[in-house]
Amino acid sequence: MNKKILISLSVITVVAAIAIGGTIAYFNDTETSTGNIFVAGSIDLKVDHTAQTYNGVDCKTCDVTVVSDTSDTVIEKDGVAVNPYSAVLAWIHPVWTAQNDPSLLASSAQWIWEQNPTQQADTIIDTSYSFKKEFVWMGPIASTDLFMAVGSDNGVQVYLNTVLIGSNTGEFGYLQGSMLQIPAANITGNIIQGNNVLKFIVTNMGLQNGTPSSNPAGLIYKFHIDGNCGDEYFQNHCELWQSTDLDGSQQFFNFDDIKPGDYGTNVISLDVSSNDAYVCLLINNVDEQENGIIDPETTAGDLPNVGNLNGFGELSPFIKVFAWNDTDNDGVYEGEATLLAPNTPIVDLDLLSLSLTGGSPTFYVGLAWCAGTQSVLGNVISCNGATMGDIAQTDSFTADLTAYAEQQRNNEEFDCESVELPVLPQ
Repeated sequence: MNKKILISLSVITVVAAIAIGGTIAYFNDTETSTGNIFVAGSIDLKVDHTAQTYNGVDCKTCDVTVVSDTSDTVIEKDGVAVNPYSAVLAWIHPVWTAQNDPSLLASSAQWIWEQNPTQQADTIIDTSYSFKKEFVWMGPIASTDLFMAVGSDNGVQVYLNTVLIGSNTGEFGYLQGSMLQIPAANITGNIIQGNNVLKFIVTNMGLQNGTPSSNPAGLIYKFHIDGNCGDEYFQNHCELWQSTDLDGSQQFFNFDDIKPGDYGTNVISLDVSSNDAYVCLLINNVDEQENGIIDPETTAGDLPNVGNLNGFGELSPFIKVFAWNDTDNDGVYEGEATLLAPNTPIVDLDLLSLSLTGGSPTFYVGLAWCAGTQSVLGNVISCNGATMGDIAQTDSFTADLTAYAEQQRNNEEFDCESVELPVLPQ
């Protein structure tokens, strides 16, 4: 009996020793840095085209017409911002007649609303929705040709670049005879050069026991500006735009009848965000076409299937460019720093290399081109077309003009001439 008890005590003793040992701790201290991350930096290059001339004629917006359609954006409900979404075509009540206004009929304006049918809840209490439309205007306005018409159910307030330019608080804005018409004098002073914003706040008055069919809501309008370009070919074919990511549809140059001595200027702005970057303007996907050989070309020595390195045409060697730092963004050379020497062949535009600071003010490149020989004397840029030979008649030259940005940090050996852009399939 005693032996068994001793064994049991021994076992208990061992267990206790282990438990006591587990409670012993050495002096220590812990310091933790939490949430350590690596985030890749970014470079976002924006480009705009704010000014252009051709043989002394300024590029400008000739005509703008914007109408109510599904490209309008819903941005507010009862004055409170919402995640923007596209308007939809509205259900048209039989008593609405604003759409019969001749100016609206001719413009294909459509009744729109934020939903079709009108939400039931919006038919029994006064409810407002705000619609936004943006447009670009560059140049002077022929104010006598400016007209705006707005039809609404029920009331509407119209803002242009945050300025209230007209309102209709009556109940019957959906009728042709009660439709809001805003005179040009209320509008021209509030148009800005570049991007403009129209905002319509439309209120549907609630009805007791209202339904989407008895108390629907809608907006219809047409807005027009005339820049009075007339038949001026260049102004009707040139293009200006605000700072944007290029999507391939924009063109800095669009000339289909170049003659010796023709000349022009462009202002191209470049802006990089976040990080410092090297920026290049690069010519790529060059295509020279002969487009047939006529007698003057033959006399000048042009031969079939013979041209320069970029194709059978011979036009590009006669197009020369000069670039400068156009600090005041006016498109006029006034002795600013030279970025590209005068009379540089346009295919050598790759030599233009910039170093831009991320988040700094926009950098403006002034660019002058000449069909012939270009020279700069003092602040005067000249173009002599006598050196452009007949060998280039009928020829065409097309190319992409690419703005390219690459980080500066850890990239001391960067060179614009070493950049290789993808070649598009022919």
